[in-house]
Amino acid sequence: MTTEISLPITAAAATTRDPRWGEQAECRYADPELFFPVGISKAALEQAVRAKEVCMSCPVRRECLDWALETGEQFGVLGGMTEEERWPLVRVTPRGSGGGLDRCMEARDRILLWRRKGIPLRQIAARLGVDRAVVRKALERFDREDEQQETEVAA
Repeated sequence: MTTEISLPITAAAATTRDPRWGEQAECRYADPELFFPVGISKAALEQAVRAKEVCMSCPVRRECLDWALETGEQFGVLGGMTEEERWPLVRVTPRGSGGGLDRCMEARDRILLWRRKGIPLRQIAARLGVDRAVVRKALERFDREDEQQETEVAA
């Protein structure tokens, strides 16, 4: 019997040289929730460690990691790495001058998580393919939006 996690892995496998790699994934026997820790609490970090342990015994870990990097998969432990651990392996291609702030707005939750973890603005900017000033502007906008929302809730 397979679990839900095998469905995206099986679908992903169709895009690689050997379309059957997902059928060999060790995670198909595990609870799908294990591979999607939420937040940065101690429990979430421990959950990620347990997921990685499953990945380390997987015969197709490399194929899974390659797929995650090729598709830019943003969530979950894949190929033995969390999203944040995969970021340095992703080659950032800066986009046109427009849209940098839009990318930051779309990545709001990730940016705020990285800041809570103490990741410098230059590293966040590099991960998103934007300038530090754009990230700084986005953070200021996040603060304004949060203040406005708090004011509305209080009223």
